[in-house]
Amino acid sequence: MIYSIEGSLTNLRKFDGFFMAVVKTKSGVSYSIKVSLKTAESVADEKEINLFTELILRENLIELFGFFKEEERECFKLLVGVSGVGPSFAISILSFLTPYELFRCVSLKDYEKLCQCKGIGKKTASRIVLELKDRIKCFEFEKEEDLIEDDLKNSAIEEAIEALV
Repeated sequence: MIYSIEGSLTNLRKFDGFFMAVVKTKSGVSYSIKVSLKTAESVADEKEINLFTELILRENLIELFGFFKEEERECFKLLVGVSGVGPSFAISILSFLTPYELFRCVSLKDYEKLCQCKGIGKKTASRIVLELKDRIKCFEFEKEEDLIEDDLKNSAIEEAIEALV
């Protein structure tokens, strides 16, 4: 398993609906890595980068996916674990949502926001919420725990007000 790749960014381009980053390591090996839009934006101006990676092996294909933050990679692994969500859908979701926003969508059952991601329909969005609602609770975010609790409290308060009205 390749945990991360560190090296110089020699090329970053949009290819077939995704971003491809070419990273040349100090040993001289260059890797072509699929990245999300958010990762591409984070590394675009950098010369030396470090990407956390996930290797996907299929019968006729080997793909390497890279992420600027480790929590983005963990979200990718969670998403790929959902039935019907492959690596392409997962990268599409992470191009549109940050890990925190994904957690918020799952916690608050915000199907509409998930459906705004390229290729995600109502059926897939509800499957993502259903399969991730228990697994994502143990996921930790940097400095965002308070925001998550506030969102959940505000949601409960809004529900109570609606019920009273």
